[in-house]
Amino acid sequence: MTKIQFVIVLIIALLSLSAIAFLKAENGFLIGNITPELIGVCIELLIIIFVFDVWQRKEERNKKIKVERRLREFLIFFLKGNFDEFPSSCKPGNFYGKDHTQNQSALDNLIDYIERNGLSEKSVLGIQSYCQSEKEVFNNLIPVAADLTNDHFKSWVRISYFMNAIVTKNDSTSHAVIKILQNIKRFDRESYQNNLYVGAE
Repeated sequence: MTKIQFVIVLIIALLSLSAIAFLKAENGFLIGNITPELIGVCIELLIIIFVFDVWQRKEERNKKIKVERRLREFLIFFLKGNFDEFPSSCKPGNFYGKDHTQNQSALDNLIDYIERNGLSEKSVLGIQSYCQSEKEVFNNLIPVAADLTNDHFKSWVRISYFMNAIVTKNDSTSHAVIKILQNIKRFDRESYQNNLYVGAE
């Protein structure tokens, strides 16, 4: 029996017992003693279920925020470690979840800059080296991203895929980096829309 089914049974039992107590208001043992006790038990169980449900949802959300923060740390390392030479308007800063508007704007600027100017040889070599050393970490974190939303999972899978494409040279570094940045944007947007970031209300 699922929790919803159990709640429905309790509500039906509570309504039935209330109707019995109201319609057969006598001092007999069953109506006068047992029925009020059963009504009280039903009410207590419903209160416990709803309180537990609220607590469980809060705990689940806190767990997801911790997971999101850990994944975001890896994205911060990627952004801070590979785009130092770019204009300040292209740098997302600390890339905290609460800075969503700034994050999105800086990533848009960075993507636009790369599309117009490409990547320098120094940047290409640095990004290739970074992806070579970190790709397995990103691959191994795919199941962790699956604990968040579907879009978190999809964005992480694509980030990991394009990191591998950079290492294996199955795609140009510039194109793969743009795809990675687009999916970092998607990850950040999904966190913001679902209030799954440190400091969310």
